[in-house]
Amino acid sequence: MVIKTVLHPLIAYLIGGPILGLEGHALLAVVVLAALPTAQNVFGYAVRFDQGVVLGRDAALTTTIVSVPVLIAVVAILA
Repeated sequence: MVIKTVLHPLIAYLIGGPILGLEGHALLAVVVLAALPTAQNVFGYAVRFDQGVVLGRDAALTTTIVSVPVLIAVVAILA
């Protein structure tokens, strides 16, 4: 969970800013997209194939809840 919600946006910021030279709204868009929660498709596939349903459900729910403060922080810092 920490990798998806914290480390992934941080890596996007480090690659997008210094390496690719993105600034302003372009950098904000890259980091916000990286901070979005796990896709609900993961849970849908888990249900469809009856494999890892609990893990898929928990991952989708947890990353959705945790991503809200992360997204707020990213927008507050970069906007």
